[in-house]
Amino acid sequence: MDVAGSQEKRTRMNGRQGIAPLSELLEERRYLLGLAYGLLRSASRADDAVEETYRRWYAMDDGEIPNPRAWLADTLVTHCRSRPDGLGEPGAYDPPGLAGRGHDSAAARDAPAPGAAAESLGALGPGRKGASPGGEPSGDAAPGVRRVHDHGPRYEAVGELARQSLRAFAAGRVTAEQHRAVVREFRTACETGDRGRLAALLAPDVSAVFDGGGRIRTPEHPVGGAPHVARSLATLLTPSPGLALAEASVNGRAGLVVRCGGRVAAAVTLDLRAHLIINVWLVLNPDKLRGWNRS
Repeated sequence: MDVAGSQEKRTRMNGRQGIAPLSELLEERRYLLGLAYGLLRSASRADDAVEETYRRWYAMDDGEIPNPRAWLADTLVTHCRSRPDGLGEPGAYDPPGLAGRGHDSAAARDAPAPGAAAESLGALGPGRKGASPGGEPSGDAAPGVRRVHDHGPRYEAVGELARQSLRAFAAGRVTAEQHRAVVREFRTACETGDRGRLAALLAPDVSAVFDGGGRIRTPEHPVGGAPHVARSLATLLTPSPGLALAEASVNGRAGLVVRCGGRVAAAVTLDLRAHLIINVWLVLNPDKLRGWNRS
């Protein structure tokens, strides 16, 4: 047994900067939403309670949590029971409307009217143009869009990566076809779980931003360096039943969408410099993915 490797895996999955397979993260969120609904009997209140739980996850001191899901569940139950609208004990049934709806189940109850979310500067949708490279949210929510406190990657670091992307683009332009070729190779490497093939596509100083918006457990800060980025991506996109990657237009250029159970769970865009990936932007925040999941 590789004790060092096992310890490394626990460390990278259990800290706030850790990562876990996407299928596990989505199941974790579904579990927390169901638990909160059983205590609060309201999809919107359950969604708020889960968001507060993730906020507390990011606010705690750095350190290893042996079982993140158990920590989140305990924190959620304590929070729900302290609310004046809490019912005390979880109900023994599935909340109506949550089953089979994916990781944005509770939030779907509060979805804005068609078109409202797409007008938000932070929203992502098929072929959307004009959003920033990392899909950063605007300072003000669009009318009809419930305000969300984004506890995703620190904006100072993300802003610097965006500026780096622009410099890299100016210094080493690639054609649209070359960009699509790299995206295709990236997809193949992720689908096959080939970490070496994935690492070969990355610049030594590559960075990856995992934008969960405080609504799904992702690294708080950008991940840097080819070995760390390759490992994080290979872990997040571990092949599993129901997980599928597809090439798509994201923010007006070639990118990838990741579907789990038929619903889009992530959108991926790549910045290139001299045919190598310099930045990876992964949007996992369900609020920013509503445009993909409206139909």
